[in-house]
Amino acid sequence: MKKIILLLSTVILVFLAACEPIEPGEEPEEKEAPGEVTKEEAGFAGITKQQCINANGYWNECGSPCAGTDADFCIQMCQVQCECGGIAGFTCPEGFKCRLSGKIADEMGVCIKK
Repeated sequence: MKKIILLLSTVILVFLAACEPIEPGEEPEEKEAPGEVTKEEAGFAGITKQQCINANGYWNECGSPCAGTDADFCIQMCQVQCECGGIAGFTCPEGFKCRLSGKIADEMGVCIKK
């Protein structure tokens, strides 16, 4: 039992020693979450958020990678993308087209290069 307590204490001390202390008045650095888009970064197919908005598209920070593919199964992960179609009639920026499966009325698709 003493060996287990000694081992746990050692592990805790190692972790505490590895932590960087924050000085009073100093703000911790915020790191971007995986998949989070910066202002300069483009989403799927190289479209930026501003391009999508200017073209009357729908910018989705967490869209489906299978949008417009008619896939039976799809990976469950976020993909930053400019969406198009739908009942609202979203459009794609110049040089891009809307990928739709064509099997669903008012389907939402994703903008891809022509």
